[in-house]
Amino acid sequence: MDTANLVQFKRIVEGYLLSCICIIGLIGNSITCLSILFNRTRRSSPTDTFILGLSFTSIFVIAGFLLTHGIRFVFPAYGEQLHRYLFIRVFPAHVTCILIQIYLTTAISIDRFVLICSWRTISYRKWRTSTRIIYIICAIAIFAILYCLPFWFEYIITDNNDIDLSTIGAHPLFRLLMRQYLYFIFIFLLPMSCIIICTLSIVRTLYKLTKNKAKSRSNHCRRKKHSRKVNTLLLSIMIIFLITQFPYFLYNVVYALQGPSLMENIRARQYLAINNLLSTINASTTFVLYALFGTKKTSSNSQNI
Repeated sequence: MDTANLVQFKRIVEGYLLSCICIIGLIGNSITCLSILFNRTRRSSPTDTFILGLSFTSIFVIAGFLLTHGIRFVFPAYGEQLHRYLFIRVFPAHVTCILIQIYLTTAISIDRFVLICSWRTISYRKWRTSTRIIYIICAIAIFAILYCLPFWFEYIITDNNDIDLSTIGAHPLFRLLMRQYLYFIFIFLLPMSCIIICTLSIVRTLYKLTKNKAKSRSNHCRRKKHSRKVNTLLLSIMIIFLITQFPYFLYNVVYALQGPSLMENIRARQYLAINNLLSTINASTTFVLYALFGTKKTSSNSQNI
């Protein structure tokens, strides 16, 4: 009975709901990328370059969830066979894209923190160009690819067409390093602490700036309005990331401590299904936030705001 309820639960959450959000997210993030790529002024903006990188990565994150979860539970007849075929090929690439997404969000939070809270803001504005932001995005991608290389050897397809841990994946050293210590440091502790600290500092600084209203409103009204919208956009991305990803990180920490035996718990599998849905929502919200708070740039003078 519990197994039947779990199947029905996963079909609704990871099947229908997740697939609908994936389709919306794929269309939305594609529109966001095209709107930036076909606008010369936006292409030259460091902030829009970050958004472009995040939206582009989110397309692959969403596609990974759709291929490994959505289709599997919406069409159970052949979805399970497709899942077995795709899993060992898509899973490592999917994990790599998720890691890129995590560190891009971390880079955005640090970038906004330096712009708003740091005393070296002026010198950073001069250094901060779209070209250098592209270098940062490429460095994050290279780091994620190198970090996730071992995951390509974690699973195999057995003679019975089942997915199982490989000899490398089942090795105690692999489980200890990749699934516990390195995961906790590089995927949980480092990015989450940076995003939390930067977000709280930004909110605190903006609150102080709001209380101490500037004297010359008329001369800087348009720039302040633009800056507020950009800050709201990026803060929203960071806050939604924390809300949707923190439960997923907690689950992975517990999984790292208990191992695959955790999947025998039905509540844990339901919790994982909800976390997958939250991760899909996180990857799909950039388009909505960009549509709400993104600004139409009319001058290249505003590229560093």
